[in-house]
Amino acid sequence: MWGGDGAPCPIASGDVQPQAKSRLAVGSAGPLQYLAINVERVKDVKVRQAIAYAVDRKASTTALGGEIGAAPATTYITPGIPGRQEYNLYPESTAKAQELLKGKAVGQLVLLVSNDEGTLALAQAVQQALQKVNISVKINPVESETWIEKTTQSDGSDYDLTIASWNPDYPSANANLQPLFASSEIGSGGFNLGRYHNAEVDRMLAEAAALPMDEAKDKWANIDRRIAQDVPVVPLVFRRNAFLHGSGVSGFFVNPFPAYPNYLVVGVQK
Repeated sequence: MWGGDGAPCPIASGDVQPQAKSRLAVGSAGPLQYLAINVERVKDVKVRQAIAYAVDRKASTTALGGEIGAAPATTYITPGIPGRQEYNLYPESTAKAQELLKGKAVGQLVLLVSNDEGTLALAQAVQQALQKVNISVKINPVESETWIEKTTQSDGSDYDLTIASWNPDYPSANANLQPLFASSEIGSGGFNLGRYHNAEVDRMLAEAAALPMDEAKDKWANIDRRIAQDVPVVPLVFRRNAFLHGSGVSGFFVNPFPAYPNYLVVGVQK
């Protein structure tokens, strides 16, 4: 936060005094934070679906400061990007998770995370949710450089689960889906942390990317849902950027995408 009527700065979360609420601008959605499931190690799709049903997005949101800090996420495509359709393929259900897990022996899963405060809070929320369906999770916190090496450079043998964040570089669903789910992005610095390889999805991604944005909207929505059927990633939350501006500032708002203010239209009232 800041005190005064100068340029605003972002706030992550926390209680806002009543007199300041009128000066608080909160974005609808920012980077996606998600639970990636290493499909090369957690091979049974029913187990991955059970994990998706077990995840508690309310607890994940609370772990990041509540509605100011995050909003529950159920899709891969970011709000504000053409092609996004709202859906929730795996609404929270302990009963459905337990049903999918019947007769299955799921060993202890290793959740590899960067040891920053926010990620650790999310990891603990995931761990507690999975415990409710008798899935044991061991959290392995490491330095960010080590996390990057183990998830993007190695053979994936160091983790079953990991928590990551992704913000598309430009307003296209291609920037959401291709880096996270194309098989070409496994290892060698790529960000396909679920190590997801599906020839049908690769083909669908290439076809949608070759079309103008307006023509590809439905294709991107279909790809989002198609990937979700295989559950290489469980969306947790969209982080929210919140900004507290001075009482003399006018025209201040946060764009849907990117979730930052447009300073070209900000003014100062005399």
